[in-house]
Amino acid sequence: MKKDNQLRELQLLELEALTELRNFCKKNGMDFFLRGGSVMGAVKYKGFVPWDDDADIAILRKDYMRLIELTSKIDWSEKFYILSYKSNPEIHCYFPRVLLKEDERKSRGFPKNNKLGLTVIDILPIDGTPNNVIKRYIYYFLTYLYRALAGVWTMDVEDTVNMHSSKKRMILRFLKMTGISRLYTQVGMYNKLDKLYTKYSIEKSHYIGTITGSLYRKEILLKEFWGNGLEVKFENQKFLIPSHYDEYLKQLYGDNYLTYTPSVEEQYSKKHIK
Repeated sequence: MKKDNQLRELQLLELEALTELRNFCKKNGMDFFLRGGSVMGAVKYKGFVPWDDDADIAILRKDYMRLIELTSKIDWSEKFYILSYKSNPEIHCYFPRVLLKEDERKSRGFPKNNKLGLTVIDILPIDGTPNNVIKRYIYYFLTYLYRALAGVWTMDVEDTVNMHSSKKRMILRFLKMTGISRLYTQVGMYNKLDKLYTKYSIEKSHYIGTITGSLYRKEILLKEFWGNGLEVKFENQKFLIPSHYDEYLKQLYGDNYLTYTPSVEEQYSKKHIK
């Protein structure tokens, strides 16, 4: 595969996976939102952000759990499959991922972007948070702590792209040097995160979001910002984005998200395939 065509071919592959997954969800009474940079792409470019090589979705916790259960029992796609840490710890990630089947990846000449192959979609749950401000800050602290401790285990995994900032990598290296990871397993820490995330129901929470995402607490918004979603054009398909997408994107990327273009170095740092 020629290097200059690889990005667009990968985006079209991700679009195919998004479409298949949404059709499967619709058949089973579920749906999902685009998340993060995919929302940015839908609003600014009516499709993928030109330099992005990944796709993310967000799905309500109850549907998230049901989706994992259903896709673990049936072969829902000829080309794609879903893995979670509960079915295969080698995924080295709390949330499940949609991967391209290996025979398909090799035949089409796509590279790997993780130990198990090629991830095309990250599936993040939308969870509730404590309504009490102090409890919410404790919740954030525990999230940071558990995620950092789990992240120590992924530092030396081959073929896994490190998306952490230099500051976070320094913290992870320090934690690794202390030898603290001998006291727990990565799966054990993911289970602690799972228990924390599912403690607060969406129905009773004022603030909800994808705390599992790369922007941590920035991804927690007023529940009404998500709403029931707004269906918008994304490439040649339509997908849901948060109802108040302007507030969503401003919180994640700043007030100037419509006019700002990251430098080439920043664009490269966010790539999943280096």
